[in-house]
Amino acid sequence: MAVAVSGKEKAEGLSPSTTRRSRLARWRWPVLGACLVVALAAAARMQTRQYLLEFGPYTLAAGHGAIAPNPLAVTVPVDGWLRGLSYEVVDEKGEPLPSGVLHHLNLIAPERRELFSPIMLRIGAAGAETKPYGLPFFLGYRVHPGDSLLVTTMLHNPTAREYRGVRLQVRLDYTPANSVIRPWSINPVYVDVTPPSDAHSFDLPPGRSSSSWEGSPAIPARLLAAGGHLHKYGTALRFEDVTAGEVIWEAHPERDARGGVEGMPVRYFLPLGVPLQPDHRYRLTAEYENPTGKVIPNGGMGTLGGIVLPASDGRWPAAARQDSVYRHDVWMTTGPGAPHRRGGHHH
Repeated sequence: MAVAVSGKEKAEGLSPSTTRRSRLARWRWPVLGACLVVALAAAARMQTRQYLLEFGPYTLAAGHGAIAPNPLAVTVPVDGWLRGLSYEVVDEKGEPLPSGVLHHLNLIAPERRELFSPIMLRIGAAGAETKPYGLPFFLGYRVHPGDSLLVTTMLHNPTAREYRGVRLQVRLDYTPANSVIRPWSINPVYVDVTPPSDAHSFDLPPGRSSSSWEGSPAIPARLLAAGGHLHKYGTALRFEDVTAGEVIWEAHPERDARGGVEGMPVRYFLPLGVPLQPDHRYRLTAEYENPTGKVIPNGGMGTLGGIVLPASDGRWPAAARQDSVYRHDVWMTTGPGAPHRRGGHHH
């Protein structure tokens, strides 16, 4: 069988078999590396477990009937790394309801604080547009048995039909602590365009508008991923390093024909992440275009949610329970009348 030999191969005196071997050698390590990653990911999936939280049953009246249950305090029985979140809202027969029935869901660690502010740490969130999400197999948020978890949620019914026996089922994927493959421990990060401990929905003026908030991280960290949340008529969410004059992340929502937000893109900054420095100022901006010609009460919101890897010398700061901002956040979340104050609080 004749084998064609290129001019370069002839010049270098290489035989066809030697050329084939050199090509195989060149691809060997990339292929082996890819196979190893796939094998590790498959092994991690096999070790993944689920922790179920269930709320209800509730009755949701037709025509925007809403339920904002009191926050649920849970003692976590899990020893491992949380790595994913999904939810389902079902009726009394167990049939799935439209995703729009969930207004918002928030998972809060009251014994820890946020990176950019001293409020309680938000470790997970979902809204009507949120699809099931998870971290890569090598990343996770470390939890221990006995850790406190505070869960707030709101359900509403935008349809003309009453729903009975409504239950919200929240599933948290986690990797057990005794797994062979142990993720790197990361921390969530949450930034809002309104002051940290206030209600986070705001009146939306007609036409184009923007709202923003600035702050600095308590310790050095690296931003590994970012996602966000906007309300109807939202057009953009932007996170900037004001000190350096650089845009770190800008996202434009997926919208339906009426301006409703159907999804927000998520971006990973792997493998090294983006440095966040305590001596820099950072700004989050939400942009809207309201075509109704009138103010929409509580119609706006802008939230960034992501994950960070603390610097090797940056011990995560403890919750300052006596701090006025922390105490106000607790009151907004759990105090008398909290469900009405929260409204669209913290997606």
